[in-house]
Amino acid sequence: MALLLAGPLGCLGNLGNVDGSPPDEDGTSTPPDGTPPIDEPPPQPHDIPEVSECEAADLGTPGPRVVRRLTVDQFDATVRDLFRDPSVTLPSIFNDPQVLGFTADADALVIRDLTAQQVMDWAEATAEWAVTNKLDSLTSATCRAIDAACRGQFIRDFGRRAFREPLSDDRFAPYDALFAAEKTFEDGAKVVVSAMLQSPYFLYRHEIGNESGGVYELTAHEVASNLSYLLTGTMPDEALLQAADAAAAQGVTLTSDQIAQHALRLLEDPATRPLAEAEMMRFMRGWLQLNRLVTSVKDNTVFNLSDELRRDMMAETQALIVDTALNQNGTFSNLLQADYTFINSSLATHYGLGGAGGTELTRVTISPGQRDRGILSHGSFLTGHGGAKLSSPTQRGKMVRTRLLCQPLLPPPPGVDPNIKPLEGPATTRMMVQQHTTDASCSGCHQFTDPIGFGFEHYDTFGRWRNDESGLPIDATGTVFAPPAGENFSFNGVTELADYLAANEDVKECMVRYWSYYAFGDTWDQDGCTYEKVQQEAAADDFRIKSVWLALTRAPHFTRRVQGP
Repeated sequence: MALLLAGPLGCLGNLGNVDGSPPDEDGTSTPPDGTPPIDEPPPQPHDIPEVSECEAADLGTPGPRVVRRLTVDQFDATVRDLFRDPSVTLPSIFNDPQVLGFTADADALVIRDLTAQQVMDWAEATAEWAVTNKLDSLTSATCRAIDAACRGQFIRDFGRRAFREPLSDDRFAPYDALFAAEKTFEDGAKVVVSAMLQSPYFLYRHEIGNESGGVYELTAHEVASNLSYLLTGTMPDEALLQAADAAAAQGVTLTSDQIAQHALRLLEDPATRPLAEAEMMRFMRGWLQLNRLVTSVKDNTVFNLSDELRRDMMAETQALIVDTALNQNGTFSNLLQADYTFINSSLATHYGLGGAGGTELTRVTISPGQRDRGILSHGSFLTGHGGAKLSSPTQRGKMVRTRLLCQPLLPPPPGVDPNIKPLEGPATTRMMVQQHTTDASCSGCHQFTDPIGFGFEHYDTFGRWRNDESGLPIDATGTVFAPPAGENFSFNGVTELADYLAANEDVKECMVRYWSYYAFGDTWDQDGCTYEKVQQEAAADDFRIKSVWLALTRAPHFTRRVQGP
């Protein structure tokens, strides 16, 4: 797994305009006659790093200590939960760089000078709103005097939730001084709330731990935060905070049994289940590149792909993922091979399927000959990995190769002509792509993507089934060319490809790699120890999706750290 697939040269850049002109400013390419480009803008400049070797016999080597800022999604959810009010103002302060399809990279999540000023302005306004309108919900104290007892209760109550851990005496003292300097309880509360919202203990997640025999054991509250943000994307709830409080009072961290107990509770409790569903989708949307559905540019003269239909496509995929992973306790193989889906009347019309009416999603069984089985036949994937007017075998094949098999491809070499040349007379997308990639400078890399993507050619760029294109019959045969010493696999259509992927061990390992990166926000020396441990844990339960997720909580890196370089 994770082999570098490349011939002598690669050719996965933007397939520019057919007249040789450069791509448009938005990254797309439109030839003079208005025919949209075949391919989307260039893929991300790098793939997931290769796994570092694991030299520890017990797979017990964790990664380095880190401090990482809350992502935009985590920040928004945390603020709403901190004030127990979904109407709290959420500013557009942070710009999370996207790395590998995610916004979770610890090295990229930082606060710079301009952002710090924006945080201060927001914190002051939010503190004014909160104390004026919600003071009673910020503290359990009923007194409103400015004496040491009343202000101390407020500081400790609000600080415990804002920082996701109780305030030490050293950390308490500066806030107490700020509060005491004001003339009224309300003014003191505003100053403290504003200061805490600007604190790195609120804005960042710290995974520092306490040293013990050369290894740093994360504190009970650090583990509680890790668990909560991993499974629900927000701050720990009161039950988890109380468990961490009790462990910390005894000078210990959360046990593996406690972690498992609270993990299952967060996934199953009706109060937190919607948060878990949303967090799972954040990973799946990044890993499978489903977010491309939102940004892909389409030619509305061919078909008007409305925002409503795009939302329905994403809702269909989310419904299948949630049902498979959480309701059925299924595997990713089940997702690839599902003989049912969830559609409404709009999607039924778009796909040419029956069995659904109205705006609500309805579960329908896919009959043979109607559509291929599984998530790879969803409009969310097919539309996001298609061109403006024509399908894109290259991008669809590249997604399978790099995201499901974890086999990176070399970037295109300098000077390669990326432009598709139009053919004389009627031609299918497959014919045009094949003609373009006969050049040796392109075929070396395209052989690993296009033959996979050709299996999707029964679907146009809008995810609609077709039997012909430009009056010519569709050829959906394809081949998964294996790395050296591997065995090639020939197939016809998405269902046969999905069956192959469902039985492929590389797909399971690839999911573990991407989910580990998403969960921990980093890669490090000997991170192979973490991947292997998660794989072992997940394999014990047949790599069920929920088991892979929970296996991350049993990796040594989840509760321990080593001193970084």
